[in-house]
Amino acid sequence: MCCAALRSLSVSHVTYGCNNDRFGGCGTVLNVHNHSGFFDEDLKITSGIRKEEAIELLKNFYREENPNAPFPKVKKDSSS
Repeated sequence: MCCAALRSLSVSHVTYGCNNDRFGGCGTVLNVHNHSGFFDEDLKITSGIRKEEAIELLKNFYREENPNAPFPKVKKDSSS
């Protein structure tokens, strides 16, 4: 839904800091940004810009600024 909104606003390039490994739609879980048939051209995505800083900002927000935040779940290492 967010991707469709961006495209309807003629946004052609999105840049963000960190992926969401559980719910992400830009290559982590799904690739909704470049499904052929939905859009005339692919939405360009740049991820990982200042990744560590973005992760720390999100952790800080959920730890300190959101009293209703759920207890964080640690992702299990699938390589073990």
